[in-house]
Amino acid sequence: MGTLAALLAGLGGMAACCVVVLVRRGRRGPTENTDGLLIEQEARLRVQQMRSDGRDFRAHPHHRPGSGSGPRRY
Repeated sequence: MGTLAALLAGLGGMAACCVVVLVRRGRRGPTENTDGLLIEQEARLRVQQMRSDGRDFRAHPHHRPGSGSGPRRY
């Protein structure tokens, strides 16, 4: 029983640490230096590209012509 309590206390402590880190990150304002702005812009562009690639894959999961469930040509 003590082991279970120690495990739950450890998990609770880890969760509290994560909450503190996330709250501290949220309090910071936007980046003000040029390097930070460029990094954020590149990250946004990468995420946008990844999202559009994901949408394309969901729309056409088999990227090769003739590999879908349509009529087959022999």
